Order: sequence, then C-alpha cells, then structure tokens
Amino acid sequence: MKKFKLNAYGLLLCAVALSSAALAKPEQRKDRTNKRHEKQPIGVSLPTFSEEDLTLQQIISNLNLVETIPDVSSLPHISEPIPQLGMKLFFTKSLGGEKTVACASCHHPRLGGADGLSLPIGTNALEPDVVGPLRVVNGEINIPRNSPTIFNSGLAESSLFWDGRVEKVTSTDNLGNEITFISTPDSGFGQPDNNASSDLVSTLSRFPVTSVEEMRGAAFPNAQNNESVREHIAARLGNYGSGTNDLEKNTWLQEFRKAFNSQQGAESLITFDSIAMALGQYQSSVKLVNTPWHKYLKGELRALSDKQKRGASLFFTQISEGGAGCVNCHGGTRFSNDRFFNLAFPQFGIGLDDQNTDVGRFAIDAQQQHMFGFRVPSLLNIELTAPYGHSGAYESLEEVVAHYVNPVNAIDAFFAKGGACGLAQFKHDPNCETLNVNAIENSQAALALLQLSPFVAPPLDSEQQSDLVSFLKSLTDDCARSPRCVRRFEPGPHTLDPDNLRLRVQNALLGRI
Repeated sequence: MKKFKLNAYGLLLCAVALSSAALAKPEQRKDRTNKRHEKQPIGVSLPTFSEEDLTLQQIISNLNLVETIPDVSSLPHISEPIPQLGMKLFFTKSLGGEKTVACASCHHPRLGGADGLSLPIGTNALEPDVVGPLRVVNGEINIPRNSPTIFNSGLAESSLFWDGRVEKVTSTDNLGNEITFISTPDSGFGQPDNNASSDLVSTLSRFPVTSVEEMRGAAFPNAQNNESVREHIAARLGNYGSGTNDLEKNTWLQEFRKAFNSQQGAESLITFDSIAMALGQYQSSVKLVNTPWHKYLKGELRALSDKQKRGASLFFTQISEGGAGCVNCHGGTRFSNDRFFNLAFPQFGIGLDDQNTDVGRFAIDAQQQHMFGFRVPSLLNIELTAPYGHSGAYESLEEVVAHYVNPVNAIDAFFAKGGACGLAQFKHDPNCETLNVNAIENSQAALALLQLSPFVAPPLDSEQQSDLVSFLKSLTDDCARSPRCVRRFEPGPHTLDPDNLRLRVQNALLGRI
C-alpha cells in the first residue's frame, strides 16, 4: 500500500490531525558568545499518511464532518440526583402493572440499551427476571416491533418510536406565529398533547407503562384511559389513594424528596409527571459518543484501521461517485435524518392487523409515501443493537448491508432460512411458523413499493460491503461495549432499593453463559 510523507498540501488537508506542538520549531538559545553551545534545530518526524487517509480527509473537509461531532454538554450526567432517581425507577418492576416488568427488561445497558431479541417479550415472559437472548415467551409473541436502544436517546430532536408517534411538531398558528409542541398517541397525530413532558424522551416514558403487552398486563382493570393508568402507578409509588399499601416495602417518598430537594407530600411530589421526568433524565444521561470515528475526526488518525477508513469513504460518498450514499439518510450528529422510509426489510410476526401487516408510519400519517415506512435509526453504537430492522429480521450488520445492495436477494435469503423460524430467538420455538403467516406476501408488497421508489441500490462488491461494516463498527463507544463500564447506568449492589422489586439480572441471564 502506498504511503505519503506530508507535503504542504498534506499539512493543510490534514491539519485537524496535527498538533501545533508537533510542528513548532524548538527555540534556539541566543548565546552569541559561544556558538558551540547554540542549540541546533531538532528534526520533526511527521506522521505517515496512507491513501485511505488522504481520501477520507478530503471528504471530511468537503462535507465539514468535524461539525457533526455530537455535543452532549447540555444532557444530564448519571451522577446527578434526578437521573439517579430515574435509574432506580427504570429498574423497578413496580412500574409494571403486575409488578413483573421493568423498563430495563427490554432496554438494558449491557445489551446495547435494548434486549438482544428480534421481537421483545413484555408481560408474558416465562421468567420475568431473565433479560436478553434467554428471555422466553410464555405463550405467543404479542409485540410487533423490535426494541429500540435508549443509548443517546437524549440527542433525538424530531421523534421517537419506530413510527415517530411521539413527535416534536412545529407549525404556524392563525396569527402567523411559529409554535412547537409534542404530539403523542393520546392527543392524536399532529395535535398537541397538553400532558406531554417538555422533551421527547420524558414524553416517551409515559407510554410503555400503559401498554397491556409491554408493561401494564391485566392490572388496573377499572382504568378508563392511559392517564388513569399513570395515576394508579403514581399512587402506588406514592402510597396514597388507590395505591395505598400496594407495595410491601415503600421508601419512594424519601427518594423523590432527595432527588427533587423538596419536602412536599407524596401526592404533590410523586406524580407521573415527576416519574416521567426522572425516567427521561436517566435515559438522556446514557450518552455514549466516544467512538473511534469521533476520535478520528478530532485528529487521532490511528483510531481507525485502513479498512474502516475505506468504509467511511464509501459511507460518505454518493453512489454516482462510486460510494454507498449512506450519508443521505444517516448523516448528522446522530447518523440519522429522523425521516421515514420503506426499505422493505422482511416483514414477519403479528403485525398490526389481521393480515399480520405492519404498514409503519402510514398507520398514523396516511400518506402513500409512508406505506411500510419506518424511522431511520441512529447508527451510533449500532454494532451492539442487533437484531436489526423494525421486526429484528437481520441478526448481523453484514445482512443489513447486503439488503441495501440487493433487497430481492436478501429477502429471498431470509425466507430460505425459514423466516422467523431461522432466527435465534425462534428457531427452537414450536410455534415459530405462526410468525410466518403472510410474512412473504407482506414482504413482497413492501418490496414492490420500494422498486417503484427513487431508491437506488449501491453496487458494492463483497470487499466493499466488508469495509462498510467495519466502519459501522467504528461508531461504537468504548464504554458502551464494556459491561463493566456501562454498569454505571445500573443500580449497584449498594444502591438503595425502595420497594424490593428491582430487576435483578446476572450475566448468564443476559445470554452470556
């Protein structure tokens, strides 16, 4: 492989990689009386740049990619009181209606902020405290979509959930004033939810607890609506009203008073608004953006291998210029434009209707362009969040990239391996074929629409696909890949347990036997 010593052009092109200290000439002593003691200039050995560096540095300069380094300074830190309260809430099963499910059951820090399953298992888990690949359903799968990661969710500015049903909307009122609000399933698409929190993540936290399949179960049978369910949960933690003595142990009031620095009574302090705020602050504190790619942008040229640099060049180069064009949808600080697209990832599972179809964004915003469309996910820490796609159809990044290159072949390969029955989660499930009902037909319908769209498949050969996958793995934060490091986002052995309902997970139960 060719190597280049930096010349004046190289120095200019790669200035981001060179420190001023390395280029500075040493000061010479001004000893005019004794030339023998005059300090001689010291030669500076400049870094050696590969072809891959020169190509990638030009792309970085042209696209101003240094500006895409995420700024997480405004997000909370996990050590702060409210995120600490949120962490305790995130791991307690008392937020589950039947006290069997915690938020962390499907969004665990040691599983990339998700659960390692194609389709999540909520209230119908055979063993509630088993989390990850070994979590088994008691009965049939009843949740249609893959669990998204909570990592870096605080950076989301547009919408959350696969269909964006919790969404920040900007519109103009009758007087011509620009207004911004959050729309949710409670308010209806495009309408302001007056009970929404001030941010997307806290607002999202209001909904899993209301889902019968995810966290509520058969609890609170007299609840008339979602808000009523939330009131029951708040009363349970606050030990007042309908929740009086619902928990055998309950020291939540002390925890809330400490976190909010308040001596208010439980009915004023422990509301679902304060619960959602704490949950949102915790999730927003899980900011993991210290990746090899960002180190490279900051000047650490050895942070990436040559293979990863080639993959990065493909990622940021348009298809018409020989690249993969990934940046068109996966650009910006989060590697996502937060829009909705149909990419015809294989459909399987229960879907949203009696034909097991999941039409994605179209279900809440019935524009034809949204049929089978799902939100573009962030690629930060993508290596850790398999399986991929709205239904978790692909178990590796290699399969995902292969789908972009040839969707027809990828879909055929998925069903040739048995569809749902070929996935790790279901291959030993005697009922797996029920998840394949209408799966081929629904997948082909999505594929037909994709073929009519402006989508262009990048013509990458096997080596280029491998390079691209290698680059995607450079988007993994150092701490995120370390079980020991991410435990800062879990209650420790000395963290007070306010209700003795904390989700207790061992490494073996996470699937790491």
